[in-house]
Amino acid sequence: MEAKSFGEKVFFIANGIRLHIKEYFLRLTGTFNKYEYCISFPSVPEGLKAEKYIKGFKAVSVPIPDEIFEGCGVGILVKAEDKDRLLKHFKEKGILVSGVFKRNGNSFKEVKE
Repeated sequence: MEAKSFGEKVFFIANGIRLHIKEYFLRLTGTFNKYEYCISFPSVPEGLKAEKYIKGFKAVSVPIPDEIFEGCGVGILVKAEDKDRLLKHFKEKGILVSGVFKRNGNSFKEVKE
């Protein structure tokens, strides 16, 4: 989905900046690599919607890692013990998931659910 209005463009840019700052902090503190899975979404709006439902899970929203998708996107990093429960929660809330990726060293590989 492409931002059509000036307001939508500002919204997406502001969220991109927010997510990148969060990612840099996670990487700087060494926390980024402690999440075993990354969940991707078919669009930025869907990822931002999913972000609202991660409270109570060992999960954090970030820009989608480049090894998963080199364009813009939202990813949810999640610890292994919460992955299945979070995916079920997304399904119950009507959140569309496009992929689940498992950490493999410093990269991610798609897993079939």
